[in-house]
Amino acid sequence: MIGKIKADLEHRYKRHEHRLDHVLGVAETAMDLGERVGLDSRKLLIAALLHDITKYESDEYHQEKIKEHFSNSEEIFSEYSPKLWHTFSAYVYAIEEYQIDDSDILEAILHHAIGAPAMNPYAEILFLSDYIEPNRTYNSCVKVRQIANESIDKAIYEAMNDTILFHQQEGERIPKIALEARDYYQMKQEELWKN
Repeated sequence: MIGKIKADLEHRYKRHEHRLDHVLGVAETAMDLGERVGLDSRKLLIAALLHDITKYESDEYHQEKIKEHFSNSEEIFSEYSPKLWHTFSAYVYAIEEYQIDDSDILEAILHHAIGAPAMNPYAEILFLSDYIEPNRTYNSCVKVRQIANESIDKAIYEAMNDTILFHQQEGERIPKIALEARDYYQMKQEELWKN
């Protein structure tokens, strides 16, 4: 399956080499972080390779997949900016094209861009890896990458917070789940400090 996914990516990203570099960087980062916390490397690799598989599909494609597979599609369209719709269509693609039914993988793909409260460990690692992979060099990414060397949990919170602040500055919609995720991981940080 891994070989088939990689061939699929190479075909889809022929005109977007930087995206292939990003996906491979996310996969490499996820493998490193996943090893630190004892996760199944094959599951993480599949999630990492598929997380942006539908990134360059049309808005109509994303809308069609979301309407077909998510009962709350109207809520998704009203809360999420179109550039986040690929998280939903990639989730559907993994099921339809690769018959993936593993909830760890699917949740990781679905929540890789903005997170969610109480994510499974695979989703946490993919979310963080997507943010700090080595091809990303903006200041927040460098800062969060350094934090991840010390604490994965703290790095997840910082990545969520910085993502929200960035989208707010850009005047973009912020889904309620992103704010709930930040609150959850902030509380988790506070609990860790107490113990």
